[in-house]
Amino acid sequence: MEDIILVGFGGHAKSIADCIERGRQFNIVGYTDNQESISKYKYLGDDDVLQEYFEKGVRNVVICLGYLGKGDIRERLYNKIKKIGYSFPVIKDPSSIVSDTAVIGEGTFIGKGAIINAEASIGKMCIINTLALVEHECIVDDFVHIAVGSIVCGQVKIGKAAFLGANSTVIQCRTIGQNEIVPAGATIR
Repeated sequence: MEDIILVGFGGHAKSIADCIERGRQFNIVGYTDNQESISKYKYLGDDDVLQEYFEKGVRNVVICLGYLGKGDIRERLYNKIKKIGYSFPVIKDPSSIVSDTAVIGEGTFIGKGAIINAEASIGKMCIINTLALVEHECIVDDFVHIAVGSIVCGQVKIGKAAFLGANSTVIQCRTIGQNEIVPAGATIR
């Protein structure tokens, strides 16, 4: 089993850690953050220790910051950590369903009960959260967050770093622009 480090340790990190444990694909070495939290996982220090752990042989990380207000931070962290040489595996909960014809970019998180349907394309470092549905032939750009219970109907295009709030719905063939925010519960027709 390969080792992995959690980068950031708020609420979203706990969901990701749970999915990692359920999938039994990685061993969680610990987490980095600005401060130590009460956790069963080992606090490794702030992000400056990532170089040291890479030199010790750890090759995988997952960025555990949620999206809202942190899209730029997630991208900066990704670029910084990528330069060290780390890999960003796709973290997929065993209860999620991903079509064999879907394409999923590195570092994407697919939460519990999420569905990604036929010929959907999901960019790198996306969050497809609990019970979200991404239908056939959707194109989701990098760093997008599709929140809990959101529905993205077929052939929708979502721009880089967009955010779809909880229980939002985007009707088929629509386009959501880069950095655009769809409020929780909204329907885009």
